[in-house]
Amino acid sequence: MNDLRFGSLGEAWINLVQITVQNGVSVDQESLELLGVQVAFPAGAEDDELIRQLGDSRMIAEMERVFFEHGAGALEHRYANLMRGPSGRHDFEDVISLLRAEPASKRAVVTLCGPGGGKVPCVNVIQFLVRAGALRTIYFARGQDAFKKFYADGLCLAKMARRVAEGLGRPAGIVVGFISSSHVYHEDQPAIADFLAQGKRFLLNCKPQGGR
Repeated sequence: MNDLRFGSLGEAWINLVQITVQNGVSVDQESLELLGVQVAFPAGAEDDELIRQLGDSRMIAEMERVFFEHGAGALEHRYANLMRGPSGRHDFEDVISLLRAEPASKRAVVTLCGPGGGKVPCVNVIQFLVRAGALRTIYFARGQDAFKKFYADGLCLAKMARRVAEGLGRPAGIVVGFISSSHVYHEDQPAIADFLAQGKRFLLNCKPQGGR
């Protein structure tokens, strides 16, 4: 398994794209795919200068709606409609209540089930664990577009982590993701090359943030 752990979501993003481009295998005529990638980044990811400069504000806004608002949207799905916590709620209150009562519980899990018709969410399971006094958030994704969507998903997952951590009165800790299929599309290759060049220049001009 490819294991990417960095001190910011932006660093995780650029490195995920790079490793997917370098090591990905073409499985169709549309994309390169890298299987079994683990990523990790701090849950305090809302103030990330690399994402502010190189991310797509429209994608970020739309993904925010996908994760946290009900009804239809530009991306034709709403995770907020599909989320179910351990007691069937979609507002994280059952997650918070469970972890307040049983801090060591492994059952504080949110699942996202598709509406049928063959449609399956990209992010499928999100688990919240209290360990070493802090919240750890772990998610599984059947697939993520490393270039266009990973960072926008990451911002929303980090926001979920902060919401649960605030309800528990604990530090938000880190977000760890297991991505079954990390992929990039061939049509995005020119934009990806430009992104990687800009991202590397950005990181060279910044103080290292503890990546390894």
